[in-house]
Amino acid sequence: MEVLIDRVVNELSPAWSEFLDGCDRRAGLQALPNDLTRILYLSSLRDCNSGRYLHPQLSANLGIDEAHRALSACHDRIFLRLLTVPIAQYVLQLEEYIRYARIERNTILATWQSLEAYRATVPVRALPVYRDIFFLNVEVALLILEQSLV
Repeated sequence: MEVLIDRVVNELSPAWSEFLDGCDRRAGLQALPNDLTRILYLSSLRDCNSGRYLHPQLSANLGIDEAHRALSACHDRIFLRLLTVPIAQYVLQLEEYIRYARIERNTILATWQSLEAYRATVPVRALPVYRDIFFLNVEVALLILEQSLV
């Protein structure tokens, strides 16, 4: 799987990759603590009915279609990066997200386990097998964090 992901990420043209890096900065993604937080943020910019991404600054500066295309590509790229990290990284990133969100740890863990809202954070075009791997990784990280409270 890692070989396929590396190939997909490396197939981005240097110009497109540079453009996406600029969009990352302008959309505020680099200010976020980690990729899990970034994927949560990006999914919040996506309309759940149309799948279109809207960002206050990028959509105004680039145009709605170009901003959608860029944010969608950023979402794909971050999702693919998350698929390459071990469970321990999901645990660390989830802990960091909890600190960043400033919500009580038990509340976030219980809510995430109950609502499973992380299922709505994957890119629209993600392959089912990649979605399942991501879901499993998040669920295991949640269990590890829950057990560390006992």
